[in-house]
Amino acid sequence: MKVEIDLGAIKRNFGRVRMAANKPLILMCKADAYGHGAARVVRAVDADFYGVATEEEGVPLRENAKQVLVTAPSFYKLPLCRRYDMIPLVGDMEIAKRAVAIGLKRCHIKVNSGMNRLGFTGEKECFEAVRLLTLGGVKVEGVATHYKDGSEKTVRNQNAAFLRGVKAVKAALADDARLLTSVTGSGALFSKEFDYLRVGLAAYGYSSGKATAGIPLEPAMKVTSEVIKTKIVERGDTLGYSGIYRAPQRLKAYTVLGGYGDGVSRADVGRKVIAAGQRLSVAAVSMDSFEMISDRVDLKVGARVIILSKGINAAYVAKRRGTIPYEVLLGYDVPRAERIYV
Repeated sequence: MKVEIDLGAIKRNFGRVRMAANKPLILMCKADAYGHGAARVVRAVDADFYGVATEEEGVPLRENAKQVLVTAPSFYKLPLCRRYDMIPLVGDMEIAKRAVAIGLKRCHIKVNSGMNRLGFTGEKECFEAVRLLTLGGVKVEGVATHYKDGSEKTVRNQNAAFLRGVKAVKAALADDARLLTSVTGSGALFSKEFDYLRVGLAAYGYSSGKATAGIPLEPAMKVTSEVIKTKIVERGDTLGYSGIYRAPQRLKAYTVLGGYGDGVSRADVGRKVIAAGQRLSVAAVSMDSFEMISDRVDLKVGARVIILSKGINAAYVAKRRGTIPYEVLLGYDVPRAERIYV
């Protein structure tokens, strides 16, 4: 399989979001830049900050002299933030204590405004955490939150809780240094007072809600493979494990390289792929290959098959699978795929 990443599309998407938001942006590069290759994406796209989930994800990016925000810091890996001058998003008191103990220089604070995943809940927790950090020599430079959904009611309620948290953080700081606030597009849609916008899926070509719905975005990932076997199946013949597909008539069938070990899910049975300019159906999926069928398209071994593209994109595949585009894109980030950057 070949996974082709259009770095130019990512740059254009990022630029369009920045123009629409009229704010500095944090480019989210966690999970290998949503499967697009974090190291190459960071070199190609000029952002104010680059967001990752873990310390290990951030180290290679920080070595390229980039500002890196670690959104899910680990108790055990936190010393990497000190060593490589990365900025952890602290949202737990034990992590705060650990930050002081290892001599961390700076951090941001995560406020739990309603998603109930990470972050300090309520003004009291925010105040106490910041007091602990600042008295321990850790400079608090920013504060962030995350949203459980993008509905106006949810976002307005969470923004109100976030602002209360921000007020508590400011009250706990000993100086008047500027405190950076950052939110996702959902938060910025109903409030213009926040400083930074975190951009994730939109940079890679997919709208993640109302905030990016009107922005023209280009899917940056294309996945292709090749036919490695051609055959004819007669009516009643089966394909795949447990005979998952039974031919209703005489058909042409093709075995294509790439299976659930490469991001082609068993849930893809019935979805379309493209070969010779035509849409063919996936009939069965195994670990290393999948079967596709046609009653009209005549292909030879070596023929290219488009699995993911602008025409058959991750939103379409996600809808077929009953999941979200994030999961689809990450599935193709596998070691045995040939990766090409354009």
